Amino acid sequence: MDYQRSSGRCWLFATCNLIRMVTFSNWKEEFGKIEDFEISQSYLYFWDKMERYNRALRYYLNIKSEDVNQDRYKYQLFQDPMGDGGQWDMAKEIVKKYGIVPRQVYPDTHHSKSSREMNKLLTKQLSSDFTTLDTTDQQVVEQVIIIMMNRVFKMLVSFLGKPPTNFDWTFKNKDSKTFTFSKMTPLSFLEKTNFKADDWVSIINDPRQENLYNKYYQVKYLGNVKDQHVGWLNMEMSRINELTKNSIDNKQPVWFGCDVGNEWDRSSGVQDIGIINTKDVLGLELSQDKESRLKTYSSLPNHAMLITGYHEENGNIKRWKVENSWGKASGTDGFLLMTKKWMDEYVFQILVNKQLLTEEEKKQLESEPIVIQPWDPLGTLA
Repeated sequence: MDYQRSSGRCWLFATCNLIRMVTFSNWKEEFGKIEDFEISQSYLYFWDKMERYNRALRYYLNIKSEDVNQDRYKYQLFQDPMGDGGQWDMAKEIVKKYGIVPRQVYPDTHHSKSSREMNKLLTKQLSSDFTTLDTTDQQVVEQVIIIMMNRVFKMLVSFLGKPPTNFDWTFKNKDSKTFTFSKMTPLSFLEKTNFKADDWVSIINDPRQENLYNKYYQVKYLGNVKDQHVGWLNMEMSRINELTKNSIDNKQPVWFGCDVGNEWDRSSGVQDIGIINTKDVLGLELSQDKESRLKTYSSLPNHAMLITGYHEENGNIKRWKVENSWGKASGTDGFLLMTKKWMDEYVFQILVNKQLLTEEEKKQLESEPIVIQPWDPLGTLA
């Protein structure tokens, strides 16, 4: 199995693992248990870079027309426009537009596993293109952006390889029976998996009193494919725990975003409140709750993983099983153990199939979103 290495692609790894596990379930009757099947993270990564670059150019033009906070919007855009992090809505739109391919068809390269220099060069080019747009006549802006995007495509091919448009794929199941898919396209392969990206919805836990629960929110100037901002439903942790359990019971893993580095032991992979005794050893006195940590940016969603199981005692969930993307040396064979107490404090986001939502919750998804600013703590990318 590939891992994210020195890159920030955790959100894409979590997305690919979700698609893989849903596909296992969908294919079980026809093909049995599939062996050695992974979705190419690099393929989605390539197209996210393309769409992110294009969207950054569009955002820059939009920001120039802002009457209020123009300098702050620009500053936010300039911070890390070609970074690796992302949100579910961004992954969803890439999957829908470009499809997916098996990892064997489009494997990792040096730059997908170690992305710093690639991102640095892409950001240099983007900054130069921003300056070019400052002096570009409005009548030819679209033609100029096409030229810019053609150049970026060639750069990304140099870094990551050219994405496939057609492919054949041979695989086998646990009984060593072999199957071949011929003349596939990335979109036809996605259709073959029967994974429907629009069926999955992002739920956030934002405990700040000013942001009401059971409302739909979007982050301004945050996205990639569409000129529609990343969004989510805000719910209480009790409901998030309930939805997570219901999803696991339906044999569907849960993509989630958390503050991974707080109160955990990396070697064992255990995430639990108080696992490191900083109070008695160092005298560290902490009085913040989840809301105040979020308001002071001291705890933010910064990593995405998959919840794949839970342990229950007397009707109460005690801990969750988590699949990470940092390799087998992280935790136990690549898996972490997250207690419910830790989840309540440091998990901010989950992804579930919208069939699990109530009718009222589904209606909120169609409501006019409440827009929050891109510098909001929940505007960070996993």
